[in-house]
Amino acid sequence: MKSVESLTMKTENHETSDTNVLFSSPLLRTPLSGSVANAGRHYELPTPPVSCRNLMEQALFGDMCTTMAPMDHRRAGWPVASLVDFATDSEGTPIFSLSPMAMHTRNIKVDPRCSLVVEMPGWRGLASARLTLFGTVRKVPDDKQDLARRLFKSKHSEENMSYGTSEFPLYALTDIKDVYYVGGYGQVKWVDPIDYLSSAPDKVCDRAVQDPLELLNNVNAEYRLRIPSLYPDCSRAKIIAVDRCGMDVRLKTGEGHYVVQRIRFHGPAESYGEVRDEVEAILSDGFKKLRKSR
Repeated sequence: MKSVESLTMKTENHETSDTNVLFSSPLLRTPLSGSVANAGRHYELPTPPVSCRNLMEQALFGDMCTTMAPMDHRRAGWPVASLVDFATDSEGTPIFSLSPMAMHTRNIKVDPRCSLVVEMPGWRGLASARLTLFGTVRKVPDDKQDLARRLFKSKHSEENMSYGTSEFPLYALTDIKDVYYVGGYGQVKWVDPIDYLSSAPDKVCDRAVQDPLELLNNVNAEYRLRIPSLYPDCSRAKIIAVDRCGMDVRLKTGEGHYVVQRIRFHGPAESYGEVRDEVEAILSDGFKKLRKSR
């Protein structure tokens, strides 16, 4: 279980439409004339800060983007991305266990400015939710190294971490300057870092309550073969994200195309049992009806 403690390394700084029909196509995330439509408020999604916190809890890895240091004469001064595993403290501060020999570790000793790109696990592509955190990577103070290591190990078992990763010095992305969130094609938002750090993830995504990836795997094992019955011309489905308001489902059409749809729950779900109840209700009674706006 994740500790509720924080490293305290902080930043400086529905109603829906009046249609009253069955919601047969909750959220189709597809390109719209080469641009992006902000559809989030129509579909009872979590707020952008909560969506960011949910994603940070669910994802195991991210791309750490640093500036190549002069000691690496090849492409010095150029941006470079490295895949890293990470955990978070109770405020959403990313924590890394970094090898002193790694290129990104050498880079941040010269220029600690960094961006961290995190995607929803298990589904890559422009319809996938992702966020970018902008901040400064610094070594965790010696008196907080043990706390940071507990948080890191609570998220990363020996099976999914790189060899020896958990024993390297711990670093944190501090002084978060900005957060850029893209919820697939449907939602794009710059999130105030104070809003990000002060928000809490949904309970179904919070590792202090339960493992969100285990919950997702269990829901898929139970329902992924039944989800296609909800849609015409759907040959395959996979639940790629769950939050208290609903779930995102990747569908494969009869023509072989993939789309991501939003299925809204009838009520908030805060545990695996409540998620199961919501999915069972949708499978038996259909999608949630849209209420008239006042």
